[in-house]
Amino acid sequence: MGAFVEVHWRRAQASTALRPRRCHCHAGPIIHRAMDMPPAPATLTVLDTDCRSLAAVALMLHDAPGDTLHYVALLGSGESTWLQSLAADLASAHWSQELQRQWPLVQGPGIHQLPLLPGRLHLTVGLGDPQSCLQQLRLQADRVLLNDWDTDLGRPKALTRCCRRGTTVHAPIDWLQASEAQRSLWHQAGFRATAGAVQWDPPWDIKTSREPWRSYATAPGQCMVVGAGIAGAAVAAALARRGWQVQVLDSHAHPAGGASGLPVGLAAPYVTADDSPLARLTRHGVRLLMQHARTLLQSGRDWAPSGVQERSTGDNASDHWQPQACWIRPAALVQAWLQTPGVQFVPNSAGHHLHHDGADWQVCDAHNQILAQGQRVVLSNAAGATTVLGQSTEWPDALAQWPTTHTVRGLVSWGTHQQPETRPFPTVPLHGSGSLIAHVPFGHEERWFVGASYQPVTARETEWPDDKNHGANALRLEKLAPELFAALTPELEAGALQAWKGQRCVTADRMPLLGPVAPGLPDVWACAGFGSRGLSLVALCAELLAAQWSGEPWPLDASLAEALLPSRKKTSGKPSATVAP
Repeated sequence: MGAFVEVHWRRAQASTALRPRRCHCHAGPIIHRAMDMPPAPATLTVLDTDCRSLAAVALMLHDAPGDTLHYVALLGSGESTWLQSLAADLASAHWSQELQRQWPLVQGPGIHQLPLLPGRLHLTVGLGDPQSCLQQLRLQADRVLLNDWDTDLGRPKALTRCCRRGTTVHAPIDWLQASEAQRSLWHQAGFRATAGAVQWDPPWDIKTSREPWRSYATAPGQCMVVGAGIAGAAVAAALARRGWQVQVLDSHAHPAGGASGLPVGLAAPYVTADDSPLARLTRHGVRLLMQHARTLLQSGRDWAPSGVQERSTGDNASDHWQPQACWIRPAALVQAWLQTPGVQFVPNSAGHHLHHDGADWQVCDAHNQILAQGQRVVLSNAAGATTVLGQSTEWPDALAQWPTTHTVRGLVSWGTHQQPETRPFPTVPLHGSGSLIAHVPFGHEERWFVGASYQPVTARETEWPDDKNHGANALRLEKLAPELFAALTPELEAGALQAWKGQRCVTADRMPLLGPVAPGLPDVWACAGFGSRGLSLVALCAELLAAQWSGEPWPLDASLAEALLPSRKKTSGKPSATVAP
């Protein structure tokens, strides 16, 4: 099978109908034929062997400044050659440099998404075996361009996963020139030739019981996000960029009033020997987070692409450098995301429970007063998400399939640099048993941070005093930087360290919660449970949620997305219970 490419156009609300577009490239005749057709539905899917169609299709952006283009390519072992040829085709395109900057950061097989022009041009690539990548793609295309009508590797049936009823298929070879055996196989998969076009229009009803993701997409409207930390702000911004009007409710008087008020945090890929799902997710997430930071924040003040030195301990310990990492001030990113047009922050609004009045969802307070209402709601309020669902008595089984979650207290120890500084602070962040971020500007001074301590919240154990938390962080510092620990010992013993304290929500499997809160509740979603890896994962999870709501290509493997579903906890031999609104 050749490389698989999908292009999704989302028309801006103010733009007029798309005009037929002319463009010149290696695959030009196929694109011309498709673009000469009536333009409405606005998704185009291309199956091409050399992947040069992106250069041609992207020229359409010049004629449609209000449109958004999603382009997906399945690449085999020749991805480097493909990039070189593509870069040559795009030498005059102002986003080609962004492609070349991001491409080296793509690692490992699977689905990867690269925003080349945020809000306008997104490239998604599947690396590895094309058939395997096709199974991991989630999208509903409007048009498919093929190189031929070949039926190798079960292509017709495989393509139906990426089609909706009415998807139009094109090839440079006329349908009547295909062999009778080929036409028969395409026909059996539900493709029909009518009025000079081939469409996926199966005679059977298209059911979503085995593919519930097909029902996630809906037209933008009014929605609510509960929680104004980094998770809630990321989700609100991602939805607002796609046309949603989003109210963000929080119990605090200002955004980032909880764990996202952390003075500074470290975002770095999680590394495991077996390249676990969490490791793959953090690679995706950190790359996307850093792109948001470059666009929205001031480097050197709000964040820095610092990289990180990973420190390991034990008999086989070895350090290694992670260039794809950064320190970032979460509250600054929260504020930037909440400035997205279409987002409204609603302070002092503690969501207590949810109610469905037959038309809209309502977020209510403890006195049953309606705080906000809309067609969908996202719970991004950490451990409060389970509390809100638990108090929404109309759906008593909503949490039945959730993994166990618990709350963890943490304290970060920090101090101020001397002038001049003579102590042996490292020039880059260190990470291992905790983390050390040694140079963060705050006003006219520079601060260093180490931590965080870890204390699960239980009914039997009271909160640790600050000196015990500082002691735990001092032990982390000793492992990370022994010479610095020795130099700071007088300050540590004098109790001169400052503290920031907060709580984070952790799931039993250390994977966040992202998706509908339960089968049968497609309009109530969760985006929570990030633990200590919120910075590394929230941008990715927000994009995944927004892509699902908008019918766009998902930015990662479907198997990874399914591992995040709140209802992922299964009962032995029994199907998940359905919860009806």
